[in-house]
Amino acid sequence: MEIDEKLKINPSKVEKEILDFIQKIITPREIEGFVISYKYCLETLLSVYIASKVVGKENVKLLVTKGRFINKQPRETMTIEAINTLIDLPVENVIIVNKEQILREINQAISGFQELKPGFYFSDSLPGLNYNLGYFLLRSMAQGNMEEKTFASPEKRPKTGREKFIQKTIAAYKSQIRLGALLAFNLAESENYSVIGIVNKSEWLLGLFTKFGTFQAADILPLADLYRTQVVQLAEYLGFLKHINSTLTPGSSDFHGIFNVSIEEIDRILIRLEEGYEFSRIIEEVVVSEQIVKKIAHFYNVSQYARKVPLIPKF
Repeated sequence: MEIDEKLKINPSKVEKEILDFIQKIITPREIEGFVISYKYCLETLLSVYIASKVVGKENVKLLVTKGRFINKQPRETMTIEAINTLIDLPVENVIIVNKEQILREINQAISGFQELKPGFYFSDSLPGLNYNLGYFLLRSMAQGNMEEKTFASPEKRPKTGREKFIQKTIAAYKSQIRLGALLAFNLAESENYSVIGIVNKSEWLLGLFTKFGTFQAADILPLADLYRTQVVQLAEYLGFLKHINSTLTPGSSDFHGIFNVSIEEIDRILIRLEEGYEFSRIIEEVVVSEQIVKKIAHFYNVSQYARKVPLIPKF
């Protein structure tokens, strides 16, 4: 269908447009380099590549924030290895920070969290670098009304003790994600660098990120206008897919675990929601259930606040 053709990109043209866009931003500001927060995904690899093309690999720093289990999760090193293989990022530019120790010290200064189990935000019992998966693992603990809260939007108020516990845990978890942004900006601003965020358009439209968090709080979001399937097209063009684990490709992404459909189907639904299609037409063209379309539309609608800058009254 014609609208689906919009999901197909000219990778060469897109690469050039991204590089030109970033160059125009940093030239007048005399920015010397970039900081990118690490996440196990294609977007990290692409962002490091893009940054290296603009300022040179010696001026790109990868910030890895982990806790005590960093050496017990070899999967998390795969993109770093791919980065080293394909881009040869200097070893000293991969900076590992023990977030667990920092969080412990912060926790001592914050009241109200003492009753929470430390595993939720001190260790990697939840994936510390994957907010959306961690959020849904937390939400799966709840029953009844809390289960209906498909997104923790500001107008939703927890009522039961279980809901309040989950809400506080999510708040603590979001604080962990925001800590990564604080560390990234501290590193960048101390060296006249800028921060590049790695969120893609599919995550952006579904609200699968923490507002002001590690992968959204940034000076530049070079991939935020590319759907996940388009990110994969760009990565394939650049020859990245064959060098990294298959779990970074759409078929095994977290999107499927959340929505129970492929990322290709999700993107086809999202682009139609943006065009204002009726549910009935989306169901007919994408061939999915009404329940799936409504769920994705719900995420799309209630996460609008997260995509906006702080609200400012006009006088």
